[in-house]
Amino acid sequence: MTLRRIHIILVLLSLGTGLSWGQSLWQGQYHAKRLLLEKSQNQNAKDSFFLSSPEYYYNRLPLQQNYFGDSLTLKNEDFNLELKIASQLDTTFMVVFSNYEGKYPIQFDRVNALQPHSYPQHPKGDLPYASTELLFSGKKTGIDYGGTLVIPNDKEHYPLAILLNGTGRQDRNYTYSGHQFFTVLADALARNGIASFRMDDRGTGSTTGNFETAGISDFTADAREALDYLKSREDIDSRFIGLIGHSEGGVVASRLTSQNKDVRFMVSLSGVGVSGLKILDLQNTAILKASKMPDSLVNLQMDLYRELFKTVHDNQEPDSLKTELESQVKNWIQDKSTTSLNALQLTDGRDQTLIYRFFNSAKTKAYKEMIQYDPKDYLPKIEVPVLILNGDADIFVPASENVASFKENLINAPVVTTHIYPGLNHMYQHCTTCTSQEISTVDEVFAPEVLEDITQWICDIYRDCNK
Repeated sequence: MTLRRIHIILVLLSLGTGLSWGQSLWQGQYHAKRLLLEKSQNQNAKDSFFLSSPEYYYNRLPLQQNYFGDSLTLKNEDFNLELKIASQLDTTFMVVFSNYEGKYPIQFDRVNALQPHSYPQHPKGDLPYASTELLFSGKKTGIDYGGTLVIPNDKEHYPLAILLNGTGRQDRNYTYSGHQFFTVLADALARNGIASFRMDDRGTGSTTGNFETAGISDFTADAREALDYLKSREDIDSRFIGLIGHSEGGVVASRLTSQNKDVRFMVSLSGVGVSGLKILDLQNTAILKASKMPDSLVNLQMDLYRELFKTVHDNQEPDSLKTELESQVKNWIQDKSTTSLNALQLTDGRDQTLIYRFFNSAKTKAYKEMIQYDPKDYLPKIEVPVLILNGDADIFVPASENVASFKENLINAPVVTTHIYPGLNHMYQHCTTCTSQEISTVDEVFAPEVLEDITQWICDIYRDCNK
């Protein structure tokens, strides 16, 4: 366990223990950064202030106090931060917070302990649907699965969508930087008469199993177990269960829909429509360009990457793969100028760092199965309605090439609806720079127009959402 992880755990433990005598807590949030302001009173009735933040790695930083009439300024000079409070410390008050990142107005609200992230789109209050925590065992995988079933209130009939997480170990809510992507999607579906089920990945939350050794085939098996379990429940209409998969979850959706006739519709959100080898090329090119790297260096870097991708694609033997990768990099470097290699950070032994990192990813089952993925093995076999959505600012699954491949290969689907949204990134947020770093700074969780299109399309196919 790294020192950073230990520190995070200590911060969370210290923040989550609730109130002690003479203590008041208020919490504010700026984008994905939470701030917990603590006011403590000692036996002499003297106030002390502290600031904590898991995201900034602040752990009860002591704050100096300066009063000016009714206003209060709190500072920590070591961390170059300041809080200006113009009003009394009440249940809710505004703070102008400044640190090395800038100056921001933030609303603080009284709390009992550190609260989860909150975004405007996260569902709150009385909701028009029932959420039930489920646990079930996979009959073929032997894994115990945990998830959340959401059913609209006062509906006798409803379609149900199984929500499939994207790349990386994810919880059932598909949480990134506090944004609960699938919670928001499930809320929108239920408000429009559509049930849903979302599930923790292997080794996450209530689901057992080993995520690190799993690949696309295993995630497909997990989705199949969820489908079979939901079909067996009396409160589920097994005649209209479909899949909604995001990114890698879109690949899982394509695979399972092509293999199982019980899937009645499929929605691909930024799903991969091209081959695994092609998506690595498109994705890395887009990421390098988004980083403002000059085109000449992008072309040079991608020339090396393509050599490595092809090596991994053609060599599925871990014992010889690293040696072959080392040989490829060595041969590629030989005729390149020192200026170019410096620009690509491949001098002074850093080429070995590239090989080490690349090999550690490439030897995993998930990487090997993904790079071998061929949509022609699955998409032509799909015989149910399909909705394909992408954002045109997506640098992880570039829209035009993937949508075009879906259209070309979904030759037996009775309905193929596609839409590319202007200005939306991989997570369906309206973006400005549209880099991966920007995702956590955007308060929007899921573009409303996409939510509306998904629910309307399913209801049009089902023809029964409002009964």
